Amino acid sequence: IIGSVPFVWATIEFWRRIAFGESFGTGKDSVIINDTSGKRKKPQQRVLGQDAITAAYILFALAGASAVLVVVAGVDVLGL
Repeated sequence: IIGSVPFVWATIEFWRRIAFGESFGTGKDSVIINDTSGKRKKPQQRVLGQDAITAAYILFALAGASAVLVVVAGVDVLGL
């Protein structure tokens, strides 16, 4: 359970940055998630498009499903 804490924190931070249009990384390597209005584009930043968002949704859905399976297995083993 303790090992999942960094992943939970990273998930929250990832989706928070997407929600507020904040960048990932520092300096020239920073990346922003492209919003539909296009108002957040800056020449110095690489912009991830909708395909990256779709991939993130799929990966986080798989991670969430895996976490649910771990909880179900734990409940089964403990007999709760």
